[in-house]
Amino acid sequence: MAEIKKEKASVFTVSGLVRAVYSLCMLALVLSMSAVLYLRTTVAKITDGEKSAVILSTTQNEQSLMSMAGFEVKDTDTLLSTSFSNNYIDITIRGGIDVTVTADGVQTAVKLKNGTVQSALKEAGVELGEYDYTEPSLHTVLKPGDGVVVHRVEYVVNSYEETIPHGTTYKQSSLLFKRTKKSYTLSEGSNGKKTLTYTERYVDGEKTQRLLRNTVVNKQPVDTVVLTYGAGVPVSNVSAPAGVTVTNNVPTGYSRVLSMSATGYSSKSGKGASGLGLYYGTVAVNPNVIPYGTKMYIVSEDGRFVYGWAIATDTGTAMMEYPNYIDLFYETYTESVLNGRIAVNVYLYG
Repeated sequence: MAEIKKEKASVFTVSGLVRAVYSLCMLALVLSMSAVLYLRTTVAKITDGEKSAVILSTTQNEQSLMSMAGFEVKDTDTLLSTSFSNNYIDITIRGGIDVTVTADGVQTAVKLKNGTVQSALKEAGVELGEYDYTEPSLHTVLKPGDGVVVHRVEYVVNSYEETIPHGTTYKQSSLLFKRTKKSYTLSEGSNGKKTLTYTERYVDGEKTQRLLRNTVVNKQPVDTVVLTYGAGVPVSNVSAPAGVTVTNNVPTGYSRVLSMSATGYSSKSGKGASGLGLYYGTVAVNPNVIPYGTKMYIVSEDGRFVYGWAIATDTGTAMMEYPNYIDLFYETYTESVLNGRIAVNVYLYG
């Protein structure tokens, strides 16, 4: 009986060994599968602002990972992904850039992924005209909270009428030898007018610059003429005969000299009795004493008044009645009155 028990013990040992081997094989298989699963698992951390999540997955596709974690990615969002060893992925969702675009008095809020002023305008549906500009400039890269301002620019051609102020001309004459400290207005001036044409630049409706294109004078200004005293300054602009000079108010080469009484007159008529013109330097005479066309030099007896060189072109009743009278022409009534009556020497030529 002792031998029979020994045989049963041997059978038990073999059966246990088989079971042990089987268990070891199953354990190895489980460990192998676990190792494979472990090696294929991705650990993903996803952050969107203050919200974050960590998930395990066998995929490394970013869109799939974010979808599994319940995150929604917008077109304006930017994904920042960093992969580490041991199948670890860190994904950050950076939201779009919030900026404002102001154009034509309207402010529009837009969200950009990453962009410049130009892309902000496109997103806001704002178009630029030929001369429009933005602040900041079109290619500036925007940051969160930035604002873009569109300035509308227009060039317009405008014309304006302006006044040309008149000046004052001072005329000196020895006629005021008795009134050396006084002055007299011979004629009042008048302002002129001109039209100025500009190219003007308007920014957002306000004129900021203008460039003169053209000037047209519509009316010339006329100066006020004021008579003042000038010692020895002749009234007449008539020139002396050729080769004749004047020394101490006495001309050279005269034919005779007459002592006469000189009065003054003015007239709107352009010609005297002789048919010759009337202007500073023409005088009315008795043609029987001084023939028309005679050239002469006229100066007061004391030399303080100088009418200067003159030509006989006119006559008058007083000249015919009083042969020693001579009437001096002035282009203004004021000067003719100021002349009064002056004793003069008349040096004749011809």
